Amino acid sequence: MNRRDLIAQFDKLSPYTDRMIERGIETHRKGLFAVKVLDTDGKPAAGVPVKVKLARHEFKFGCSLFLLEQFPDEERNRLYREEFKKLFNYGVMPLYWDTLEPEQGKPRFAKDSPNIHRRPALDIVHEYCRENRIGMKGHCLMYNSFTPKWIPRDWRSLKMLIEKRSREIAERYGSDMLDLDVINEMYTVYRNAHGEFGCRDLPVCDEPGHEKWCFDIAKKYFPYTRLFWNEGCFETFGASQYTGDKSRYYLMLKRWLSEGAQIEGIGMQFHACTSNEASELAVYNPYRAMDIFRLYSEFKLPIHLSEISIPSYSNEAEAEDIQGELTERMYRLWFSQEYVESIVWWNMVDGMAYGGENRYYAGILRNDMSHKKAFDVLDRLINHEWQTEESLVTDENGRAYFNGFYGDYNVTVGEITEERRFHKENTGYYHVTAGPMEQKFIL
Repeated sequence: MNRRDLIAQFDKLSPYTDRMIERGIETHRKGLFAVKVLDTDGKPAAGVPVKVKLARHEFKFGCSLFLLEQFPDEERNRLYREEFKKLFNYGVMPLYWDTLEPEQGKPRFAKDSPNIHRRPALDIVHEYCRENRIGMKGHCLMYNSFTPKWIPRDWRSLKMLIEKRSREIAERYGSDMLDLDVINEMYTVYRNAHGEFGCRDLPVCDEPGHEKWCFDIAKKYFPYTRLFWNEGCFETFGASQYTGDKSRYYLMLKRWLSEGAQIEGIGMQFHACTSNEASELAVYNPYRAMDIFRLYSEFKLPIHLSEISIPSYSNEAEAEDIQGELTERMYRLWFSQEYVESIVWWNMVDGMAYGGENRYYAGILRNDMSHKKAFDVLDRLINHEWQTEESLVTDENGRAYFNGFYGDYNVTVGEITEERRFHKENTGYYHVTAGPMEQKFIL
C-alpha cells in the first residue's frame, strides 16, 4: 500500500471530521477568562492595559524520557534536553522492574547508579522534570513483562515483593508523580499460563482478581496520583479488536470499575507500526477513531494517547513528509476529543527505540538530533497555532476578557507581570460556573 493512501483516507472524510475537530478544540481546549484589576482602594480600575500570554498548556503534551543522558556524546545529550522541553510539558519515567532492580534489594534510584540503555536512573529523570516544570508519569508499576530473573515463583512471596517495590517508589517519587500506569497490556495475560512467550513472566497476572489487587495496592501507596490502565494500539484501535461496546478492553474496564477497582484513567497506545494493510487503514481512520473515543468517554475518565509511534520507515524525504502529515492529522483529532487530556510520543529519536523497533524510524528527530518534519509540525501546533497571546484594556468594571487555551499564563498589568493559572480542572473536579474564570490584580 502506498502510505499516502492513509492521508487520502483521512482527507476523504474531512468535510465531516474537520468541522468536528475544529469545534472540539474550541469547546474542550479553551475557556473564557477574565482579568480583574482593582486600584489600591479596591475599586475597579478602567482603561488599564493588560497583556496575556500562554506559558504552559494544561493539556499534557508528552514523551518518554527513556533517552535522557543516554547518548555517548554530551552534545547529543544536551540537544536532547533542549529539544524535549521545546515541545513537551509531560515526561514518562521508566519503572520496568528488570532494569530498575536488576539485583534484588538494590534499586537504581540514585544518579550514580550503573547505566542501562534506555533506562536512566530515576533520580536523573526526576531532577530534570523538577528543574523544567515537566509533569511526571510513571510507567509501569505491575507489568507482566520485563521482570527480573530473580523473582520467586510462589505467588505469596512475589506479591509481597511487588508491594515492597510499590512502597519504595512511592516514598521517593510519589509526591511528584502526577499519573501512573498501574498495569499495562493485560490483554496478553494468559501468555503467562501457557509459557514460552519471551519476556512475559509475572505469574500472579493469572490470579483471579489480579487487576483489582493491582489498583488497590497502587492506591494504598500513591493516594494522590491518578492510576491508569494502559492497553495496546491494536487491542484498542485494531481492525478486528474494536467492536463497539463488545470490545474486550471496554468490557474489561467496565467489569473492574463495577467491582470497585480504583481505575482513574484510560491509556490507549498508538504504536501504529504494522505491515498489515487492513490494520493500518483501521487505526488511521478518523471517523472510526471518533467512534472509539465516543465509546470510551462513557466512563468519564481521562484518556491518554499513551505511547505514540507514527513511523516514517526511513529518513527519506518523502517518508518523513508522510509521517509529518499523519502526525498533524492525528494530533488535531486527538486534541479535539473531550476526555483526551494527554498525548505522549514514545521515542523522540530515531535509532534509539527498543530492540527491533528501530526499523520503524518512529522518532521525530533523526539520530543526529536534526528535526524531522513531524517535530516541526508539533512545534507549530503546540507553540504557535494552539497559543494565546493578546493585548487588552480593562472595561468600566475593571475587567479584561479573553478566550484562550487552558494553561498557565504570564499576565502583565501595568508594570506587574505574574504567572496565573487558567485551568479547566483546578482541584480534581471540573468546574461549571456561571461566568468566566477570573484572576484579580491590585495596582
